[in-house]
Amino acid sequence: MGPFCLGCSHRKCYSPIRNLISQETFKFHFKNLGYAKGRKDTFLCYEVTRKDCDSPVSLHHGVFKNKDNIHAEICFLYWFHDKVLKVLSPREEFKITWYMSWSPCFECAEQIVRFLATHHNLSLDIFSSRLYNVQDPETQQNLCRLVQEGAQVAAMDLYEFKKCWKKFVDNGGRRFRPWKRLLTNFRYQDSKLQEILRPCYISVPSSSSSTLSNICLTKGLPETRFWVEGRRMDPLSEEEFYSQFYNQRVKHLCYYHRMKPYLCYQLEQFNGQAPLKGCLLSEKGKQHAEILFLDKIRSMELSQVTITCYLTWSPCPNCAWQLAAFKRDRPDLILHIYTSRLYFHWKRPFQKGLCSLWQSGILVDVMDLPQFTDCWTNFVNPKRPFWPWKGLEIISRRTQRRLRRIKESWGLQDLVNDFGNLQLGPPMS
Repeated sequence: MGPFCLGCSHRKCYSPIRNLISQETFKFHFKNLGYAKGRKDTFLCYEVTRKDCDSPVSLHHGVFKNKDNIHAEICFLYWFHDKVLKVLSPREEFKITWYMSWSPCFECAEQIVRFLATHHNLSLDIFSSRLYNVQDPETQQNLCRLVQEGAQVAAMDLYEFKKCWKKFVDNGGRRFRPWKRLLTNFRYQDSKLQEILRPCYISVPSSSSSTLSNICLTKGLPETRFWVEGRRMDPLSEEEFYSQFYNQRVKHLCYYHRMKPYLCYQLEQFNGQAPLKGCLLSEKGKQHAEILFLDKIRSMELSQVTITCYLTWSPCPNCAWQLAAFKRDRPDLILHIYTSRLYFHWKRPFQKGLCSLWQSGILVDVMDLPQFTDCWTNFVNPKRPFWPWKGLEIISRRTQRRLRRIKESWGLQDLVNDFGNLQLGPPMS
């Protein structure tokens, strides 16, 4: 089912205006000014990729623009529904990336949310040069709903401007030359967007809350319980552990979507009760595993505890902000996160999310042999020893260096060194 029906008279706006825009159009309409006078049109550059087993396949790319009273986002949804979803198999999975001159208005955001809610085989990334009417509470609320529905919403950084210039601009072979104050304006747009989205990270949709309220762990229960989005699951199989926690760097975008987001946690209370253990896996289009984890911990109303988490992927910016807010509200709680791989670590919003974790007092490290062994023993098979794959420790050290460079680039090395004196998690020997 598509978005709201606007009538057949609007089908003329379904087709993209062109595949490329002129350099002058791009520089005028995509300039990320704080006050953009005379820029009433919205340009939407899109790329549609099909997720295949070996590598992502680019299906379509082009440019939409507001036409008459129909916004570019709505034109795209109609076009995508008629030209892609109706033609290809509903079992196909698609990744959609938008580069927009303006972020969606509240009405468009609402229709995008409905579209994503009825098409779970889609993932959507929205990068905006400027924020539209974000002082409006309805716009802020619907931007939050986009994030809660699984979309990534971010401001365009230099990386996105370069990519947009290369793929959607008739550039004549010329390289993108950043305009004055591009990075300064990006930081302003980014901080404004994070300020808008941060409150909504704390709230969970009512549908998720009702599901999670029935799966609270009982205090002091010694057994391990495993859940997938509120449903009980068996402990991780050995094959699943080796395939999902494998710490090799992902070279192709397709594999980012094949690697599942697992979160295994162990909670130790200071009152001597047996540890609580669990494993969470988020399903596509639903809450991320980190959000499910926070819901579960909140339901237990604990304070002085030590929690160790093992993740297949480091948290996305949205989950990082919510984890950081959770920790700041509970200063007595000790939370240590070990990750097998870093998720989109080269993008500034993801680096900023990691920074928010460190600044809140959460310790974030890379899984090495002791952590893989501990995770195997507690969540897979305690009877058979863990057999490391070739290059495990070498890859871990490389990832640790990459994480350390992120810390240093944001000036947080001293802060992290102070936290590093604490003895948390399994022994490092």
